[in-house]
Amino acid sequence: MILIHALFRVKPEKRDQFLSETKPLVAGSQAEEGNISYELYENTQVPNSFIMVEEWKDQNAVDTHNQTEHFVHFGAISKTFFEVPTQVSLFQAEKKNE
Repeated sequence: MILIHALFRVKPEKRDQFLSETKPLVAGSQAEEGNISYELYENTQVPNSFIMVEEWKDQNAVDTHNQTEHFVHFGAISKTFFEVPTQVSLFQAEKKNE
């Protein structure tokens, strides 16, 4: 399994537009065959700071996701939303059944 954490620091004046534009990104990503989970969370301690937490079946699913219309569209328009560049961390994990 591949885990991805994408940290976003959004300009205050772009917050509403950011939240609006992430809705189709999240919905489209959750509908992808290789997606396990795709959620946006807000840091309650840092204003306008968000993290996208993604779980993918494998690297092929991530590669496919990176070429989807909803991902490419968000990438093209989102650069104006951010105070600092997005920080992305990728992890390989194994889910253990308890």
